[in-house]
Amino acid sequence: MRISAWLTLILFVLRCGIGWIEIKTSIESSYLLKCCYLLFGYAGEAIGIAAVLMCVFNNWAWRWGPINKVAGQMPVFSKRYKGTLSFEMNGVIQTRNSNLEIDQTFLNIKVRLRTNESASQVIRASVEEIHNEKQLLYMYINEPKAELRSKSPMHYGTAMLRVVSPEKISGNYYTDRLTRGSMEFTAE
Repeated sequence: MRISAWLTLILFVLRCGIGWIEIKTSIESSYLLKCCYLLFGYAGEAIGIAAVLMCVFNNWAWRWGPINKVAGQMPVFSKRYKGTLSFEMNGVIQTRNSNLEIDQTFLNIKVRLRTNESASQVIRASVEEIHNEKQLLYMYINEPKAELRSKSPMHYGTAMLRVVSPEKISGNYYTDRLTRGSMEFTAE
């Protein structure tokens, strides 16, 4: 929001500079209403242009290398990952193949995890720097298939995935069923 406000202000000042002669003429001629009309019009133009630029930045431009460096080096995730979940159940370590889908803009990340038994939807996700490492953190709700809910009920969880590179992410997850495990994913 701060960037949007500054961008709008800069565009407004630039537009006033371009239209300065017209503003000055209306002030000297005592046409204050016309001056106000011009300034409101310039403000509208600045807001419109800033909105378009911020939309382009949020959806696409931030991924470009030089812009991404200025924007804080947000990892650009792949759309799809394949990997495994490892967890302990009844004293035995088990592994499940899984698919991870990430829809990402600069301001929003959506994560969806699927196995042959369940699917998880993100509640909240973010990329944070922890101990000088980028990590994808997200809270989710997991919905097992109906026939499996007696042994695996719906539950909430949290995942912390270390971003080794945007092509490889790994980490741990924890659930409100007091279960935990690890995950490893590689971009398709």
